[in-house]
Amino acid sequence: MRIAVLPVLLGIGVIEAGCPGSGIDPSLSPCCTDFKVGADLTGADFGVDASLQGQFTAFAQAASDISAVATASLDDVTSACKAIATAGGANGDQEDGIESQAPKDRVGAWCTLAKERIDAKLAGSLTVTAEAPQCQASVKATASCQANCTVDASCKAQVKAQPPKCSGTMEYECSGDCTLNGQAEIDCQGSCQADCHGSCTAQGGVECAGKCDGQCSVATDAGGNCNGTCNGTCSATPPGVVCTGTCNGTCTGTCTGTADVKARCSGTCDGGVAVACKGGKLEASASCDVDANCQANCNASVQAKAECTPPRVDVVFSGDADAEVSALIDALRLNLPNIFLVFKTRGEAFVKTAVEVGGNASAIFDPGKMGLKGTACLAAIVPVLVQAGDNASAAFEASASIVASTGGG
Repeated sequence: MRIAVLPVLLGIGVIEAGCPGSGIDPSLSPCCTDFKVGADLTGADFGVDASLQGQFTAFAQAASDISAVATASLDDVTSACKAIATAGGANGDQEDGIESQAPKDRVGAWCTLAKERIDAKLAGSLTVTAEAPQCQASVKATASCQANCTVDASCKAQVKAQPPKCSGTMEYECSGDCTLNGQAEIDCQGSCQADCHGSCTAQGGVECAGKCDGQCSVATDAGGNCNGTCNGTCSATPPGVVCTGTCNGTCTGTCTGTADVKARCSGTCDGGVAVACKGGKLEASASCDVDANCQANCNASVQAKAECTPPRVDVVFSGDADAEVSALIDALRLNLPNIFLVFKTRGEAFVKTAVEVGGNASAIFDPGKMGLKGTACLAAIVPVLVQAGDNASAAFEASASIVASTGGG
């Protein structure tokens, strides 16, 4: 499913791809050098009226960030599918022909070959389970962007002073203890004084009932679980482990920082500062008038730049594994996390966000305030969003085919 992006904006007659001037010749020197994909555009001068600068910058930043993430997602899925398709030396004769294709076609070609190998070699004997990837959006970046969505000085100050609301789980950097406060468990990156469900690393080892990334004092069971002391990182299974080192997961008790590092946690935090929103969107808490389209662009930008951790993916093959199958299984274990990450976090919702940001361009297009440079910059940004939507859609479709083939959805 390819999704068309910005069909209305592409029809705006006043937007030209070239440089404003006699004949508007695209071969002239660029007029909008301030817009760059993946760059911090905070100090960029787009030549628009001061009353429009904050909204235009938020729009440009969202387009920049969405495009950078869409391209990275396309590259990640392409590389992952290529590794699966060519594991053990397979499909070597296909490389030149596929690599010469356009990026959107390349990802489809490699993932089709990867899917065919999975179906032919592993069907009926493959079990894949995947955790949900964890993403967290920056509260500070959101507040900074949203403060520019109004020209009213008192409103700017109010937005900056009040942390945005999180529709998911707000995470804090906690200078004291972070406690449950009626919750069954809380997210914790710190010492967990109860059961840690996730991973635990402790100096000298940790009692482990799960996967041990390191040396286990007791032989692992048939499922690959350590049931002794893990000198490394233990990925705990229920009921979890008491983690006197660093827990990275959820904790059923108190999450505490160390002398050198503050805890990051959800729950009730003593002396905490909101730093991230996990599994939701950030919206301005201020009651003053913040432009809705500008706020949506800020959310899109921050969500695109959210830090996402690839999910843990377990791959179990129950059949007879020859050298080719073993190589394929190893390739799946190594590359499926990135495929699942794109499928879960950069899928249809991400493509929809690109469309919504594009639609917001019409809200800032004011001929009386744009100026020649602003108009040229808008002309430069529109096709970038179109390409971002296409790239995100291609990456999602390709990753979805692999997820479906492995049965890990």
